[in-house]
Amino acid sequence: DILIAKALEVGFVHAAVIDVNELVYVPEYRKYCEENLCGNYNKLPVCPPNCGTAEEMHARTLKYKKVLVLQTEMLPVKKELAEYMAGKRKHNELMDKLLLNLDLEDFLVMSAGPWKTYSCMSAYSIDAEKMAASCGMICWGKDGIVRFFSSVLFNN
Repeated sequence: DILIAKALEVGFVHAAVIDVNELVYVPEYRKYCEENLCGNYNKLPVCPPNCGTAEEMHARTLKYKKVLVLQTEMLPVKKELAEYMAGKRKHNELMDKLLLNLDLEDFLVMSAGPWKTYSCMSAYSIDAEKMAASCGMICWGKDGIVRFFSSVLFNN
């Protein structure tokens, strides 16, 4: 698949295309946003509650048929938030680079944490572990590797 090849070319470790109906929505995951661990709850337009309810976010995804799942990995962080955030930023910068090289007319991005005009998977209430499993990817491994995910939903 050309999308997967382009994703790997820009630097993603793994990429896969799945059907939107393979995404598992868990509206209760919105509590992670409400706990405000990232510090963006009720601050950014792309974060809850400003971005919409879990149900509204879910409805947005249903306009698309396919999902390009993107993964990066980094060596374990030393429990330092700055290091973790730098890995997330690098992941999202790769996503930006990839989007410039894709010929998609209409798409929706779920980023690794809030990024520019994109909401994160938690805002969409996506079960990242089940999404990864449906792609044959590891989400939470016992190998100490930190993994980041983002997704591009599309039709064409």
